[in-house]
Amino acid sequence: MLNILLRKKSILLGVLGLLVFLALYFQSQNPLWNAHLQVDVWVWYTRLTAFFKHNSFGSYKDNELLPATLFYNFLPAIFSGWSKLNYALYLKAVIWLNLLIIFISFLLSRRRWQFLILILCFGPISLFRFDTFAAFLIILGLIFWQKQKLSFSGLALGLATGIKIYPIIFLPYLFLLYRHQLPKLKKFILFYLGAIILPVLIFFAFGGRWEQIAETLAFHKNKYVSIESVPASLLTATSLLKFHQPPPPLGGYGVWGINLNFITSLKLPFFNSIWLLPVGLFYLFLWFKRSYFKQFNFAIIFCLTLIFLVFSKNLNPQYIWWFLSLFPFLEFKKNNKLKYLLMFVLLAFIAIFDQLVYPLFYTQFIENFYQHNQQYAVFYCLLLRNLL
Repeated sequence: MLNILLRKKSILLGVLGLLVFLALYFQSQNPLWNAHLQVDVWVWYTRLTAFFKHNSFGSYKDNELLPATLFYNFLPAIFSGWSKLNYALYLKAVIWLNLLIIFISFLLSRRRWQFLILILCFGPISLFRFDTFAAFLIILGLIFWQKQKLSFSGLALGLATGIKIYPIIFLPYLFLLYRHQLPKLKKFILFYLGAIILPVLIFFAFGGRWEQIAETLAFHKNKYVSIESVPASLLTATSLLKFHQPPPPLGGYGVWGINLNFITSLKLPFFNSIWLLPVGLFYLFLWFKRSYFKQFNFAIIFCLTLIFLVFSKNLNPQYIWWFLSLFPFLEFKKNNKLKYLLMFVLLAFIAIFDQLVYPLFYTQFIENFYQHNQQYAVFYCLLLRNLL
């Protein structure tokens, strides 16, 4: 009887999985999503065609992609013509590559039905962004860490850091777990640094320069406080209450941001570093609760990611997947089932509101709300997402 129930459960999960992946694919082809979402892929395509034209990274200017990310962009090119790139084929290759990455992440998940519901609520943005690959590498690296395969963990987490820098906020926690086992920790650090440095060396070997990497880092440092971020939502709400209009939008550095001078005396450097305080306070809390350093816990990584994003100046829609992807790995005690269910429902709503803001009504959000002070509905969706 138990075997029959397990078999039926597996069949239902398989059917649900097939339906979810089909829904994501067909959404990705729908102009309502596709028209906005493929913008980043076009940027990758132009970077690749520039490389194949000169056989060098030396011509890159105003580039926001780190070396490891640039090499990730070559993966779809392998399946779409390599140096004879065709954009339509490259776009399809990106979508199918990310579908494969999501499928592997699904197989790794502890609670797969939750993973399927969350990725469905999150929508097809996961098929058009390299954050999907970064989140997968983090999951893989943490699973290797749990299994005490520190070399593989270092490789995966190092490569993830090379693609998206934010995994460095996990390192103090991981180091403290192995503070009494320095030889093992040294092995992790060696492979972690190697995974970061190797793409940089390859970048240099193909004509890249250190000045270009410095420009990329400066590009991110100079980004405006994006309209999607929690600080921007709070400042916009303050502006509505005080001046009965949102602050003027600023376009540049790959984001739409708000004009800080309109509403606050705080400057960009403040918003670049504000996240350090809450993350530091969370580590202080962990330090006084030494029991958290006895065994690795996915919940700590989940909380660190959430705290970082809540106080970050940029909360691009794809960043929501950073913590959504971790939730199916969290462990809950039986007496915490109600809290767990509430968290799951909240995360699903966060993902749904995220989709509504971007890509579905993003143009109206910028033009009607921020530029013409009309149609507040999309802002309320964003505000609710950030409050949740």
